[in-house]
Amino acid sequence: MPKETKLNLSLPDNNNVFLKLLERQNTNLPNATILRQKAEKHLKAHKDIASDISMDPNLLKLIQELEVSQIELEMQNEELLLAKEKAERAEKKYTELYDFAPSGYLCLSKKGEITELNFMASHILGKERSLLIEKKFGSFVLKETLSVFNQFLHNVFTSKVKQTCEIQLGTAESLVIFINIEGIVSQNNELCHLTLIDITEHKLAEIELANAKKHAEESDRLKSAFLANMSHEIRTPMNGILGFTSLLAEPELTEEKQKQYINIIEASGNRLLTIINDIIDISKIESRLMMINCTEVNINEQIEYIYTFFKPEVEAKGMKLFFKNSLPLKLSVINTDREKIWAILVNLVKNAIKYSPDGSIEFGYTIVEAQNSSSLQFFVSDTGIGIPKDRQDLIFERFIQADISNKNAFNGAGLGLSISKAYVEMLGGHIWVDSKEGKGSTFYFTIPYNIAQRENDINNRNSMSFN
Repeated sequence: MPKETKLNLSLPDNNNVFLKLLERQNTNLPNATILRQKAEKHLKAHKDIASDISMDPNLLKLIQELEVSQIELEMQNEELLLAKEKAERAEKKYTELYDFAPSGYLCLSKKGEITELNFMASHILGKERSLLIEKKFGSFVLKETLSVFNQFLHNVFTSKVKQTCEIQLGTAESLVIFINIEGIVSQNNELCHLTLIDITEHKLAEIELANAKKHAEESDRLKSAFLANMSHEIRTPMNGILGFTSLLAEPELTEEKQKQYINIIEASGNRLLTIINDIIDISKIESRLMMINCTEVNINEQIEYIYTFFKPEVEAKGMKLFFKNSLPLKLSVINTDREKIWAILVNLVKNAIKYSPDGSIEFGYTIVEAQNSSSLQFFVSDTGIGIPKDRQDLIFERFIQADISNKNAFNGAGLGLSISKAYVEMLGGHIWVDSKEGKGSTFYFTIPYNIAQRENDINNRNSMSFN
């Protein structure tokens, strides 16, 4: 009997499927020939079909063709699986590149609705991606730049070339973000692909630089005005000194006139000395060479001395001068810089006298208790012309009095308040003003209440604690 040969085949039940399998061997795929050669080689290596098999030759050929086609399909399936894995890896790679890119990417429809976006875009807009789909991107754009964005979106869809613009976005945290946008239309002209780049840091640096430039230009203008005004301030007392000195040489000068001229020369000299001292002080402050020298200071004595010093000048204007000491003598001795406290109070009282044509001036201090510390709050109050609201923050700036365009400017270098502010801050306090135009002004400043512990007081307290 002829030897039976078992074929490892699964013949298709459906004739259409069978015909399709046969047709695949005649396809015009680029690798079909190579694939068939591999299949035949594989079949030859694994199948030993006897040549003397008692079977119809046509059927035997058909079976061999089916085996070749089956192997060919299996190999194609392996290649497809490899191609699928490669495609999935590439998709994952580009998905990660898209999602975790440092720039924001999103797609907008012609209506401006968000159809797709990456994580950075959702981070910029301040919401989760799922909550942003189908939302109008324009709703996040601030009104100041909304018209710019609308024009940009129109240009993208009409021009079909890349467009750029800068806009401002408002986030959920009420922060303003500056964004640079690049956009281009999709191939089907239905979507707009946007790239969002956060330029807030760069923009804020630009704004800060512009403000610094403006401040420097303003400072330069004020310094120029200061120098122009300073020449006048110096010439005025110098002319008084030189002029009245020459008048003292007149032979027929009476004793009364001589005393009058000497008083004028003395006042002009003091005014000139004050100007020179202010210039030196502000120069030291600007160059950070001004030092703090803390010693024991009796605040009550200083207040009383300033009262005695300015009382004649105030009364000569028909005004009244008052002072207020809030602490007993023993508790008014503190550790601070005597000269700077003196300079601050003198500057403030002199300003009160200068800008008060009538009325009264009061100065002094009170103690202010805080949670962990105490401070002395000084005040100088007058009934003078007051300070306009728009200038109350400016009067402590350097050279502000030198702004000769100010209609209320009086003679002076305009350095007293800026020097006082610098001294107060060096002593660890702050200074401010409360004023109404035409009603008067009250200047306040604070310093830490560092009470001086004298050796006798310490010894007395120690002896009391042992009893």
